[in-house]
Amino acid sequence: MHALIEQARKTVDQAELYWRRRRTLTVGYQNYALQQVEENDLSSVALRAIDDGKLGNAYGIFPDVNGLIDDAKASAGYGDRATFSFAPAASYPTVETYDEQTAQLTSQDLIDVCETIKGRIHKALPDIPFGIRCQAETSDLLVESSEGAAGESRSTGFGIVFGASFRGVGTRILKGERSISPFDVGGSLIDEFIEWYRWGEDTSTPSTGRMPVILAPEAAFLVLLPLLMGVSGDLVSKKTSPLLDRIGEPIFSERLTVIDDPLASGDPNGRPFDDEGVPCAAKPIVEKGVLKDYILDLRSAAALDRSSNGNGFKRALFGGGAEASPTPWFANPQIEAGDESWRDLVSGLKEGLLITSGMGFHSGNYPQGQFAVQAVGYHIIDGAVVGRLDKTMISGDIYKDLQNVRAVSRECRPGVGSLLSAGKAPYILLDSLQVAGA
Repeated sequence: MHALIEQARKTVDQAELYWRRRRTLTVGYQNYALQQVEENDLSSVALRAIDDGKLGNAYGIFPDVNGLIDDAKASAGYGDRATFSFAPAASYPTVETYDEQTAQLTSQDLIDVCETIKGRIHKALPDIPFGIRCQAETSDLLVESSEGAAGESRSTGFGIVFGASFRGVGTRILKGERSISPFDVGGSLIDEFIEWYRWGEDTSTPSTGRMPVILAPEAAFLVLLPLLMGVSGDLVSKKTSPLLDRIGEPIFSERLTVIDDPLASGDPNGRPFDDEGVPCAAKPIVEKGVLKDYILDLRSAAALDRSSNGNGFKRALFGGGAEASPTPWFANPQIEAGDESWRDLVSGLKEGLLITSGMGFHSGNYPQGQFAVQAVGYHIIDGAVVGRLDKTMISGDIYKDLQNVRAVSRECRPGVGSLLSAGKAPYILLDSLQVAGA
């Protein structure tokens, strides 16, 4: 047990230590030129305390900061009533999250990877505002509680994102990959970026009405974030979730299965335990369209008279970190692949949209499953892309519109640059969404 917890047990009723240390090495390019080489070593600590039935918090850089326990105790004097206890002792699953090769990477290694990507794309598109961001990180996480939780893990991550904005507008195309190990970006992803950028050199505005829509992996957040809110134990316990009392009922098309898999080996989103020291577990959220379970942190589990299922994370719609309060959140959401090629989905449409993102998502009623966004993507006519969407809005309700899924692609990849970038998703062809255009 960490010395801070030992000391806190003499002062407060319960205590929980969250300590994360993170080393990042980042290389960035803009307009085909190297602009950034940055190395950071960061440490952040959160101490939660329950004292006299109330919850308090204190924050620091290292656990040995003087006064951390006193600050948490003082905070508890003004805190909310504690309705739960911190996590008890548990056995944690083994998850492959660390690769020594990544930990040993240098800035020159990252530059070499970027130069290879840069050279391939510059040859095809020399005049675009092309950028690359390559990052390697090593992270150590410790979560301990006075009730016996003792989680400690080390992980690595290697990620590459590259793309460019279209000339004169604020939208852009991004492609990328992530792993716990170093890798080279394949030619197929680079070729796809070049193709998609050229698609966007012309614009097209569809007519208003309902029409078929393909959600690309980059647009999976339009489904996953409303679903996250719906299955959140927080909203369920407050009886504001649209999925209240619907476990075992169909909420999507039977073509859709969504799992949360923090135990995926080699995945940078892998976790043996959550940010409260509760063991993580792979679990179906929606199986062939049927709602299987909610996701719970310690607080919401107590409110529902259940046990946490390892989904308490220091996350929020925009950001997170040590000073964020744990909340029910997906660890590593995955939408399972289908059996059709995404290009066949495109070629089969008389008219439709290929959506890669949406602007203004945060202003919609997404906790209830509804969204309305400025559409970012492409217009399809007679099975071919005719241009980048312009002056186009889409709106929908995931619990109505995802009842009618025409097809799901066999290609599956991480969403990049979205509000929920963890996990992988396929292309999903919906029978129709409401489209507002010219």
